[in-house]
Amino acid sequence: MIRETESVGSGKSGCFDLKTIYRDLFELNPQPMWVYDLQTLCILDVNIAAVNHYLYTREEFLNLNLKDLRPAAEIPKMQAAVEKLTIENLLVTGGSYKHQKRNGEIIDVQLQGNIISFDGKKAEMVIVTDITVLLRAQENSLLLLERLRDAQKIARIGYWTRNINEDISQWCSEMYKIYGRNPETFIPTRQNLVDCFHADDRYLLSEEVLSALATNQNTDYEHRIITEQGEVRWVSQRVELQYGHYGVPVAIKGIIQDITEKKKTDEKFKTIFEQTSDAIILGSLECNRLEFNDAAVNMLGYTQKELSEHMPYQMLTKLSTGSQNAIFEQFKAGEAGSGTTEIRRTDGSDIIVNFNFKPDILPGLHLCVLTDITDRVQNQNKLLASERRFKALVQEGADLIGILDLEGNYKFVSESSYPILGFHPSEFIGKNAFDFIHPDDREQIIGHFSKLSEIKRIKMSPFRFRNSKGNWRWIRTVAINLFGDPAIDGIVVSSRDITEAVFNRGALKRSNERYKSIMKAANQAIYDWDIEKDNVEWGNGFHAIFGYQSNSHNSGEWYKNIHVDDKTKVLAELTKSIEDSNIDVAVSEFRYTKENGEVALVEHRIVFLRNRLGVAIRAVGSLKDITGYKQNLITIQLQNKKLKEIAWAQSHMARAPLARMMGLVDLIKNYPNTDIEKSKILDLFLQSATEFDQIIKEISEHTNDDQ
Repeated sequence: MIRETESVGSGKSGCFDLKTIYRDLFELNPQPMWVYDLQTLCILDVNIAAVNHYLYTREEFLNLNLKDLRPAAEIPKMQAAVEKLTIENLLVTGGSYKHQKRNGEIIDVQLQGNIISFDGKKAEMVIVTDITVLLRAQENSLLLLERLRDAQKIARIGYWTRNINEDISQWCSEMYKIYGRNPETFIPTRQNLVDCFHADDRYLLSEEVLSALATNQNTDYEHRIITEQGEVRWVSQRVELQYGHYGVPVAIKGIIQDITEKKKTDEKFKTIFEQTSDAIILGSLECNRLEFNDAAVNMLGYTQKELSEHMPYQMLTKLSTGSQNAIFEQFKAGEAGSGTTEIRRTDGSDIIVNFNFKPDILPGLHLCVLTDITDRVQNQNKLLASERRFKALVQEGADLIGILDLEGNYKFVSESSYPILGFHPSEFIGKNAFDFIHPDDREQIIGHFSKLSEIKRIKMSPFRFRNSKGNWRWIRTVAINLFGDPAIDGIVVSSRDITEAVFNRGALKRSNERYKSIMKAANQAIYDWDIEKDNVEWGNGFHAIFGYQSNSHNSGEWYKNIHVDDKTKVLAELTKSIEDSNIDVAVSEFRYTKENGEVALVEHRIVFLRNRLGVAIRAVGSLKDITGYKQNLITIQLQNKKLKEIAWAQSHMARAPLARMMGLVDLIKNYPNTDIEKSKILDLFLQSATEFDQIIKEISEHTNDDQ
């Protein structure tokens, strides 16, 4: 136990002010420290770091008991530790505990304590290291596991001082441990201290560097030391001038901390930061400083230069795909969190990421890890879509799906069995499929089924299958051996009801034959035109009627054969018909040049198929050669006109002799005549008849001449 009146050091260099050492070591220490009475557990003294960290005022802290700094569940543990310290008369203590701040926050701490005498009281001086962040980071991130484990090893702190006019420094005992020197044999002279420094860092002991303290009053730096065993250690030092009366420097004092483990940890973190495939963003709470690893650069599509040119706030907001900005909100809130969000790359594409945000992995430094799960989400969506398709095809599809064992017994049947056959799936389970097959077809199907031990897939000929009403339905079946698939472990049979197709096959065949006959007799060239792709499929009539081969699939190829005088008009009418959503059928006539050079008059009839927006997407058309028909029609019209003219012109000539003959007949019939009179009447009748006959011959000859 260190007493108030004891001096510390090797004994070879004199004494120094213990109270000054205590005050400097205690007050300047960046770690929370306090002194408490071992008997009453009351706080006797506290440094600024503890006041700031635990959120009490100094006055409030000095009125606390150790129990006030513990959660209720931790008090028995604390009391047991103090009791052990008292009973075993320990001088140094340490361990991990849970403390409670003024705001109720529970933190994990690492304690190191030394027994001292304080104002005549037996007390313990405690140095506290908050390891809450390290523990939380260790629990939540495998990437930082090694760093967090190393960070739990709190660095030792040593204190030294040297009078300006003396060569030997005064070291506390911890200094010898840090430097790896034996306090009984090592004298901390300036030269010995130089020998402890790494060769590359000895410039820090030059007079120029030390003289700079007069201007800066204190300085912080890191350097390497070499232990007696040759081990290289990293330490961090804060060096200050100590002033005496009249403001004259009288001594140099310093606090040194072994940061070897921290350096190792930093190297590990640097390796993780640079080599991990996940994107890492380090930033402050105010987002005024951001750092991205190479994986983040690649993920976001920016270069390091582009990232450095943006303000940190702007960079985080650029990651947003809209109003959502989960990454920036995590930095702004400064609270641990995780989730899934979308972020936008510099090329405008969006990716889906999982984010894990850890605040204060180091004081004021936050960590955000992003994992690109775009492919995984897309694969999951594909899997869900596949499962939905499977349900739609198997459970709700039109096909009958079943799984059979090697004997043909049903192990599974899809829900479609009821609408197709009238059986519920449960009525098939355990029954043999061959019992439902028509006796005349059964042997053939059993033969197909037996081959599945050698052939994985067999397409069976249509056969008859009994439904729930005892009627026979024609089905077509494909069987696949999937015994090698543990998820199936059976033979999958997929069957489709083709009863109507079988019954209608004959009628369809006859209909097709009639259709072919009609097409031949119709003397038409039929085509199917995919307007969207401008792809034309011609029937055989195109070659038979017009002489062109039907291997041209572009509409422009047959347009060019329209007679030059008709082409502009025809194409204009066709374009108008396509664009007018109210036109379903269009008919036109134009001249068309055949392959042999003849010009045919054709009737073009086209039927349009339109989508729900009225846009023409397909058309079925026909070109009919009506040249002969038109010529015959014109001839008949001309003949009718001539005949009308002949009949009108000749009717008056034929009417005169006919009227005379009718009058002579009336004289003979209704009036008495002598024989001489009768003879004259007959001569006149014969004369009129001869004249009438001559007129008819002339009409006939005139008609034949016009033809």
